[in-house]
Amino acid sequence: MRRGRSLGLLICIGALLAASCAAPAGGPSPANSGASGTGGAADGAARTTPRVVHLAVDANSEPSGGMVLIGRSGTVALENFLLFHAGLTVWDQDSQITPRLAMRVPSLENGDWVVLPDGRVDVTWRLRPEAVWHDGMPLTADDFVFGHTIRTDRALGITTGPPARLIDGVSAPDAHTFVVHWKQPYVYGNISVVDDFAALPRHLMESVYQTSDKDTFLASPYWTTNWVGVGPYRIGTWSLGTQLEAVAFDQYVHGRPRIDRVIVHYFGAPNSAMAALLSGAVDMTPVGSSYNLEQLLVVKQAWDPVQGGTTIPIPRGTRNLKLQFRDPSAPWAGDVNVRRAIAYATDRQAIVDGLLYGLSTTAYTWVFPEDPVYGMLVQRGFKPHVYDAAQSARLLNEAGWTRGADGIHQKNGQRFQLDAAALARSNAQEASALAAQWSQLGFQSSPSLIPANATNSQELTSTFQGAITWPGAFRDGAVRDWTSEQIGTPETRWRGSNFGAYRNPQVDQLYERFQVALRVSEQEQILTDALMLAYEDLPFIPSYVYMIPLMFRTGVVGPGRVSPNQLASAWNVHTWDVN
Repeated sequence: MRRGRSLGLLICIGALLAASCAAPAGGPSPANSGASGTGGAADGAARTTPRVVHLAVDANSEPSGGMVLIGRSGTVALENFLLFHAGLTVWDQDSQITPRLAMRVPSLENGDWVVLPDGRVDVTWRLRPEAVWHDGMPLTADDFVFGHTIRTDRALGITTGPPARLIDGVSAPDAHTFVVHWKQPYVYGNISVVDDFAALPRHLMESVYQTSDKDTFLASPYWTTNWVGVGPYRIGTWSLGTQLEAVAFDQYVHGRPRIDRVIVHYFGAPNSAMAALLSGAVDMTPVGSSYNLEQLLVVKQAWDPVQGGTTIPIPRGTRNLKLQFRDPSAPWAGDVNVRRAIAYATDRQAIVDGLLYGLSTTAYTWVFPEDPVYGMLVQRGFKPHVYDAAQSARLLNEAGWTRGADGIHQKNGQRFQLDAAALARSNAQEASALAAQWSQLGFQSSPSLIPANATNSQELTSTFQGAITWPGAFRDGAVRDWTSEQIGTPETRWRGSNFGAYRNPQVDQLYERFQVALRVSEQEQILTDALMLAYEDLPFIPSYVYMIPLMFRTGVVGPGRVSPNQLASAWNVHTWDVN
């Protein structure tokens, strides 16, 4: 399978290189003005032409409806958020939270994070006094208060940010002090990236908000072409559906960006974007560009022999096999040893090599080996369920499952049915590969695909049979996915991430404790307890780290690793340079 795909990719590379003689139809003209590597002066010397970098992204990544700060979520939105706006804090490449518009990160130690005698919590944010809006007006704490008002106005339907139910209110004691009053301790109370507690320009938008209905307010050009933020770039020319220009903001709080203009080009076809990248018509595809590992491999195989650029698979989260517990008669529902047998029967490395081109890694829990929590797990007895067909068969036999004449495991007349479910539009090959693996080891298994256009897709992802392959978060973000509150039902319109309906009061208690743990040492201990429980009881099976690509040509300096907590290359865009 992999050899066939590789041959197809090599043919694709040839076609792309042939297409690179000219700019793709509907795409940008070849990069110039310092972006091609031939027109810029050396570092430290006078530069007579502006530094320009051209980004290629999928057309679906354009801000929905032209709205900069709301209207989309995930990596798609974050690139725009971080180009044109800024938050109180930001995650760096090592997943350390660092101040951005705030002077410092609030903590118990510095006194900005205070637990009151009645159990309520005040978190004080001290703003950088030099921060100004793109129109030159000073950023004040009242802008954060106004932003919170907009975010919590239910009529507007904005869903980003921390749970509003946990917040008593916000206040601005002075122009440079913003205080969030929490009803209870909240583990993420001192983290505020760009769309959590987002500042909005009160001096421009408040009158529109107070005098307009919801639709008129949301249709205001202040959300789109007239956006005024506090980020490193301001809105330039915006041709909807074609390209968006970001112009360096001279008064950005962390210094004027080194690159004068960032031009984002929207491509309808991935092959056109890759051809533009290989030809030099564009310089980079950021993390939020919505391309995949197959496209990264195409570029990597073209660039590596000539040192044409850098390709980096960026970890996004762990792919998990979620087992279905709604049917108590399922073989695995009441026997953890059967679940362990499934874990040992899953050849994760074969999936990584065959479907991900070896560009990812296997996963057996939700933290990386270099994470302190991983070391704590090992001390507690954690051992990865590495593929072991003999061990899988032994566990099944001990549980009373033996192979029949047709090779399928049976017990009391019941055949071991273990289908591999997945979304048809993106993971059909993975479902087929899993079903093939399990069939070879005596499971009756077939791929079960959820139609891409199904109107009841949420119900289908909650009522699958067998195991469904699904993306999950890293570290503490994954714990929430298997709590009871995340079980979808007809009453909740099947909303929730606990698709298999696994229930365990210990999980719920651990998650509740984690939510109010304010010290890192306590958080790590609770997380270790949760991951050990997941390891021992196997409500679902981590399989591999799923990746998104970052690609940039030689001469672009600055992009690199990003935190899985904040999947956007633009987190440090003000430090980039281009030759």
